[in-house]
Amino acid sequence: MTISPDQDIAVHPGAEVLTGSEVSRLQALQAFNAQLICMTVDESSYDEVVRGVQRVLGYDACALLLLDQDSNELVLKAAVGYPDLDPSLRIACDDPFSAHAHAFSEEYLVNIDNLFTAAGCKTLDPAFGSNLILPISGNRGPVGVVDFGSRTPNTFNPREISMCRMLVDQLTYSLENMRLVGELSASRDAVIRGMALLAEVRDSHIKGHLNRICAYSGYLAENLLGRPGYHEVTPSFIENIKRAAALHDVGKVGIPDSILLKPGKLTEAEFAVMRSHTVMGAELLQDLMGDFGSYGMIIMGRDVAQYHHEWWDGSGYPNGVAGRDIPLSARIVAIADVYDALTSKRVYKEAWTFEDTRAEMESKSGTQFDPELLKIFLERPRNLERIARKYPD
Repeated sequence: MTISPDQDIAVHPGAEVLTGSEVSRLQALQAFNAQLICMTVDESSYDEVVRGVQRVLGYDACALLLLDQDSNELVLKAAVGYPDLDPSLRIACDDPFSAHAHAFSEEYLVNIDNLFTAAGCKTLDPAFGSNLILPISGNRGPVGVVDFGSRTPNTFNPREISMCRMLVDQLTYSLENMRLVGELSASRDAVIRGMALLAEVRDSHIKGHLNRICAYSGYLAENLLGRPGYHEVTPSFIENIKRAAALHDVGKVGIPDSILLKPGKLTEAEFAVMRSHTVMGAELLQDLMGDFGSYGMIIMGRDVAQYHHEWWDGSGYPNGVAGRDIPLSARIVAIADVYDALTSKRVYKEAWTFEDTRAEMESKSGTQFDPELLKIFLERPRNLERIARKYPD
């Protein structure tokens, strides 16, 4: 194993003539750098980065681990080529046996020429032949490491290392940008979720409602992944709806207490005001996009806020949209919202049983609810019960 400081190991112009394959890799590297500049910044970007790196350099495996400052651990963000790697992998930054912890803490590259003879050194997959680990350094110090794996020993000679370092140098700015945007997104999500919670507390004082709505919506979306007709359901869609579902009633912050908290039946005029929470919620989130910029969760939240009271048969509000013209996210949240309302205890009613809830909702299949989504949602009641127990009132 070689642990070397940040020395100049690049092949100097004129020392050796680049081969055709090396020229092709440099051209691919340049194209990948242009792709990085245009890349959308979200959690899915990490997987895109790693796959791009592996495609450009052609090694058997590549992985990206970034620092979790709270736990002082390197957290696996994406990997390709390591078939048995735990997706929740964490490595303590002070682990004395970890090659990745060493590369990170010392800010030196670690080159293990032959993993078959490197005793006592923890790597991502000991079945590989050689391993190169390069630190990623940002303005505030090291932020993570990039791992390159080869099934063949002695793969990473000086020319290969030079190529890897060129790529990691180009990655550094993009990865730091992704990390900072991730922190900003988390802050924006917290503020927006706080607005949703404020609307919910004014309306019902129900502690677990928002968490259950998000969990039910995410559960239904997960069950759509890979099904024919649901191409828009991706891992990013699922993550977005788990957060965006909380925004379904955010527009209620604009409804007067005299209407929102009225104990009796609303008049026609009062109900018209109540229904306006859908439009107000969508407008509020649209305005926020003007201030914070557009990103997946808030765009989906706007759609959910505006359309979650639309009915499958077109008799809902505010626009009378029907069928698949209603955004999928809103159709999902509509089911989750009603299910939670029926199965939760309120001051004016006891919680309904699953059997009664299913009967009621199935009676409105094809009128209020998307029939296919409703069937998928209700087919495993134990999973729904587990969510309810996890987020009690």
